[in-house]
Amino acid sequence: MAELLINSQAFKHNLNLISKHLSPTQSPALVLKDNAYGHGLKEMAGLARENGIESVFVKNESEALQIKNTFKHITAFYGNVSEDAPSNIYQCVQTLQTLQTISPIRGFELEVNCGMNRNGLSPQNLKEAFKIIAKRDLRLIGVFTHNGFGDEGGEEMDRQENLSKEIQAQVLELCSSLALPTPRFHFHNSSGTFRKKNIEEIVRVGIAGYGYLCSSHPLCEELKPIASLWADKICSHSLKKGEKIGYGGAGVMPCDGVVSSYDLGYGDGLFRIHEHTHGKLLCDEGEHILPRMSMDCFSTLSEKERICLFRDVRGWARFFDTIPYEILTKLSPFIKKRVL
Repeated sequence: MAELLINSQAFKHNLNLISKHLSPTQSPALVLKDNAYGHGLKEMAGLARENGIESVFVKNESEALQIKNTFKHITAFYGNVSEDAPSNIYQCVQTLQTLQTISPIRGFELEVNCGMNRNGLSPQNLKEAFKIIAKRDLRLIGVFTHNGFGDEGGEEMDRQENLSKEIQAQVLELCSSLALPTPRFHFHNSSGTFRKKNIEEIVRVGIAGYGYLCSSHPLCEELKPIASLWADKICSHSLKKGEKIGYGGAGVMPCDGVVSSYDLGYGDGLFRIHEHTHGKLLCDEGEHILPRMSMDCFSTLSEKERICLFRDVRGWARFFDTIPYEILTKLSPFIKKRVL
């Protein structure tokens, strides 16, 4: 059976590398959204808990409920959280309208737009938002922004970070004037964290925890990819040069040899290889994946009983002109996960 193997020591290494950028009193929070970036929500939640993580972020309530007993603090980025959901699950709020309708018993985090112009409340609406919070006696747990230039760094990142600091100062002033409890703050994602030292706020560690960053920062090379994808052989055939393989005979034997099929395909979330795909997509040890990839299997010139598709997904990302995120998050949640 095909498996995604998770290296627990590589994960611990990545968390330690990130922690060097935090103040001694701070610990990272982990982003587990989208099935932990394809690595398995429950498996990664268990590893995070073992490594002292207390606060995590997931995509929605459905993901939060799967790990509801694992963490002290679980924030769902998108959608509403039911009134009867456990109290350690928090909702994100991005609009004044949501503040008018959210249940007073549901803890929430307020997202503020610091210039990425994607999600979040306008800073100009902060005062009105806090008036609603005070009037409705809402449970504000946190305030956060998202810096869209952590990968690139430079002036635009600094500008957004400065705005985040202004937002934090305004929030503290509003809490004081309205007699509201002080919320937690978090502004830095993975790449932004690597560009700072002694960060006092919570940081949201996403893809870096899994061993990747789409950034030119030199510390990126010290991250260790934690997952390797393996497939098991289904069967083998001895074929002559020129014999055809698969649907439409799109695969052609380049020489006499043995071709084997393995139990992963585009139905498992792999990008589909076909006869019009440019270049050769290789497995981890150089085996060429032949066109056309099927829904449940692929073929390659190998007799191995088990074959590794990748230990570092960046090679696949370059081949398909995309980023590691896309390759990983498309992996089927039904692929078996095993922690080593």
